[in-house]
Amino acid sequence: MLFSVHMKKFRYLFYIVLLLFKFTSCKTVEVEKPIESYLPSRIQPVLSELPLSIEIDVKKLDTALNEELKGLLFEGNQLNNQDLSVKVWKARNFTFSIKNNTIEYTVPLRIWSRFRWNYEKFGLRVGDDYEASGSIALHFSTSLEIDRNWKLVARTTSNGYQWIETPRLNILGVTVPVTPIANYALQESRKLLTSEIDKALADMVELKRYASMAWNEMQNPVLMNEANQLWLKITPQEILLSPFETRGQKLHLTLWLKAGIESVMGSKPATSTLVPLPAFKTTTARPGDFNLNIAADATFAKISELARGQLLNKTFQEGKNSITITDLQLYGRNGKAVFQADVIGSLKGRIYFTGDMVYNAEKRAVEVINPDFDLNTRNALVKSANWLLHGLIIKKITPYLSYPVKAELDNAMAEANKILANYSVYDGIRLQGKLNTLNVISLDLVPGAVRLQANLTGNVGMKVDDLKFNVK
Repeated sequence: MLFSVHMKKFRYLFYIVLLLFKFTSCKTVEVEKPIESYLPSRIQPVLSELPLSIEIDVKKLDTALNEELKGLLFEGNQLNNQDLSVKVWKARNFTFSIKNNTIEYTVPLRIWSRFRWNYEKFGLRVGDDYEASGSIALHFSTSLEIDRNWKLVARTTSNGYQWIETPRLNILGVTVPVTPIANYALQESRKLLTSEIDKALADMVELKRYASMAWNEMQNPVLMNEANQLWLKITPQEILLSPFETRGQKLHLTLWLKAGIESVMGSKPATSTLVPLPAFKTTTARPGDFNLNIAADATFAKISELARGQLLNKTFQEGKNSITITDLQLYGRNGKAVFQADVIGSLKGRIYFTGDMVYNAEKRAVEVINPDFDLNTRNALVKSANWLLHGLIIKKITPYLSYPVKAELDNAMAEANKILANYSVYDGIRLQGKLNTLNVISLDLVPGAVRLQANLTGNVGMKVDDLKFNVK
């Protein structure tokens, strides 16, 4: 009887020892930390098309010429070897209209003429000087072209004339020589207006100057984001000229540049040797979208913080074994993500597992695929916790490592648009436009962050500010 009681006590003690052993048989693992390292990362340049728009307000040409050409415009004597003198004044303001590359205008003139009338009959010669005045409307067209030296060339032709008020005399038998007067006014007006319009357009639209300024200045790197030290670098390659266009009373001239566009993170990139302005080429094609490859960084700290919020103190079970995560950190090694996890439970210590970081466009998130234990961790687990190598727990952990990057991508586009909204490339030349489409094209791990390389497209160009005519 006494023996039986002792045996029962022994069994109870044995069970207690086994139970304590079960709860205290946690194995501790020590793993050498994988060395942090990164592959070279470079934001790839992309070919883009950048329009340079020049707008000519024909109304300003109208105003400038009307202010310049006042009073007596020209006079002549002994016209056509005849005793005919003519003086011409501007009668009213000129009027201009424009269509594509042709400016059409009417020039109203007041004309005074003096001529000698002679009559001879039966050997008798009678003569006298007469004066007559009237008004005439002359019609002209000026077509605009650009020569190989980047000069805006105006070519003026006559579209005839129309007498508003024909010169008349009340003396019987005297006929005013209206045709020579009209021809003279037409000839002199064409010479005068051609000279003035050609000069006004050439002085105002210094095409080569604007093209050279834009071409050279755009090659200087532009700081797009001071916090991230993100620079925009443009390397122009080719320049093309589109046909003239008319919008209302404004003439639009578009030069568009093909250029390599890239963004660079870090210190200001060195300015390369300037690419010289090439000869332009004409084209009927329209400029395509402006393209920009830009980086958006999701920091390891933020990704780790979000992952810890979901994984800390979370237990993962596999059969009779389990582990609970108490801390998690992220860094990179040779292009792969390395997760450093502190665990307790059936295994205690710090383990490392790796994976490939990819971008999920549908979720706009960075995710981990192909998870696996680091080689050093795997070797350690073979001896201490082989059950972990089956991979079930690591696959359960992986979905919690997804990180949404919508905020980072939206911020990258917003920063780019802030610069492109109205950036002064040079005094009088502004970069204007908006990017509206974003696509992630690649992903890299860089020190401290997962770097998303995104391609932004939109309508961006350069615009020459308001031009002023300077007619002299």
